[in-house]
Amino acid sequence: MLTRHLELQRYRSLTDLDATELTRLLQAAERNTRDLLATRGYFAPTVTLTTEDTPQSPTAPVEVVLTVDPGEPTRISEVHIAFSGPLADDPDSAPMRESIRADWQLHPGDTFTQDGWDDAKTQALRSLTAQRFPTGEIQNSLADIDPDTHQARLEVTLASGPAYRFGAMEVRGLERYDANLVRNLAQLPTGSDYTQAQLLQAQQRLADSGYFDSVFLTLDTTGDPAAAPVVAQLREAKLQKLVLGVGFSTDSGPRISAEHTHHQLPWIGWRGVSKLSLDHKTQTLGTEFTSHPDERSWRWVTSAQLEREDLSGTVTNSQRLRAGRTQINDHIDRNIYLQYDQTSTTTDSEPQSTASAISANYAWTQRNFDDIRTPTSGYGVAVELGQGLTLGNDRQPFTRVLNRWLAYFPLSRLLPVDGPSMRLGRLAMRAEGGAVVAKASANVPSTQEFLTGGDTTVRGYSYHSIGIVAADGTVSAGRYMASGSLEWQRPIVYNGRTTEWESAVFADAGAVANTIGSLETKVGVGAGVRWRSPVGPVQIDLAYGLATHKMRLHLSVGFSF
Repeated sequence: MLTRHLELQRYRSLTDLDATELTRLLQAAERNTRDLLATRGYFAPTVTLTTEDTPQSPTAPVEVVLTVDPGEPTRISEVHIAFSGPLADDPDSAPMRESIRADWQLHPGDTFTQDGWDDAKTQALRSLTAQRFPTGEIQNSLADIDPDTHQARLEVTLASGPAYRFGAMEVRGLERYDANLVRNLAQLPTGSDYTQAQLLQAQQRLADSGYFDSVFLTLDTTGDPAAAPVVAQLREAKLQKLVLGVGFSTDSGPRISAEHTHHQLPWIGWRGVSKLSLDHKTQTLGTEFTSHPDERSWRWVTSAQLEREDLSGTVTNSQRLRAGRTQINDHIDRNIYLQYDQTSTTTDSEPQSTASAISANYAWTQRNFDDIRTPTSGYGVAVELGQGLTLGNDRQPFTRVLNRWLAYFPLSRLLPVDGPSMRLGRLAMRAEGGAVVAKASANVPSTQEFLTGGDTTVRGYSYHSIGIVAADGTVSAGRYMASGSLEWQRPIVYNGRTTEWESAVFADAGAVANTIGSLETKVGVGAGVRWRSPVGPVQIDLAYGLATHKMRLHLSVGFSF
């Protein structure tokens, strides 16, 4: 530290310093040394400066030797945290006062440093202003140092200022959208106690909506604290956007795509998203129209999709129409919709068969992960329920159910550990089950039935290769499906420190059949690596299918549930 920050170092290149100037610099260097050591908690050092002439060196005629005995470090003997303002007397604020005291970073017995002292005050102030008291400040702070006893007594008084509640939102910067769109997207709880977390979440919802290029929310603290306005400063995104993409997956090979977004369609004002995607196995063209959200975040949604899929010798051409309502929140999504499906299926050994159906559906998804982009703990659960009717000459009712579950369990919470628990990693467990309940003669579209296998389901098998296998080897969808996975993810340690890479070993299993009794489990086992990239986890796995006796490479990017 002294080598880097001592001011005397700036004069090393000067060769014409006279004795008087050198004496002044040495005196200043001693004070500078003591000040630097004090920031590290050494307030009673012994500092000696000596000089020696070095005429043999043309570039350094004088050598300065700095000898330092830092002495004992100063340790904290007492910490006193006080409050003033409404926070000091409000009984409901007792948990906040206790939390700030409990989270204080410097404790009796710790070595006092200036950086630690500054960081502790900053953290305490941040905790104060994060909830209810955004105008809080440090009213008084004192580090009373006794260099003789090498002790420090710390005192901090935090002035809370008034408690604030969210008022109405003032929207600025709009040109084409209505202010109610901003309020409905933000979902800011007007009238509730101010929290910085809720303000940031509202800002993130607006940023993620796609309607705006920049979003900045601030609480106006100049008015009535009981109804403080929230100012939303926005810059709208361009009305239309075109995204072209190229990609590759081990499921379906190379892929190209084009996606067009119109944020405000003429006459209706809804958002329209149209997408074309082409890869080796699947070609899809679809469009979706979505209304603006209402006060409860519900939106109207209509969509249409055409798709051609060539999987394991079975070619399926399908059309889908959907209309309904959707609600997307931070943790829970809901969808209610009517859906029309029509499929035309052809195999090498069978003539073309067609099927169509209409169904009413409800889907519910809950996500409770610590990080929605790269989760390390938490769980997600999803349920889909549908009641349908096949169309054509023989109309038959059917019921469709699909359940999904995914959870991450940090092993440090399950096992007693003595060392760094992070190195144990976590268990990732997944389960999925679906059923279409109908008479055996019901002609249910294959898009309502199930296939499994591939990068994100049962590794060791190709994409959607687990299904009903015909005599000629072609694979078709079935009415019952079950799959699951158990994976151990463990951080990779380099030079004693965990990295952004992880290793994984796993076992996957899945089965598809037309009756529950005929389900035959296909198992895949393997190992891989994970990279916590900025866009989400990158997974590279090598898996062995026990039923096919083949190795397969699987690559996937990102996380979704």
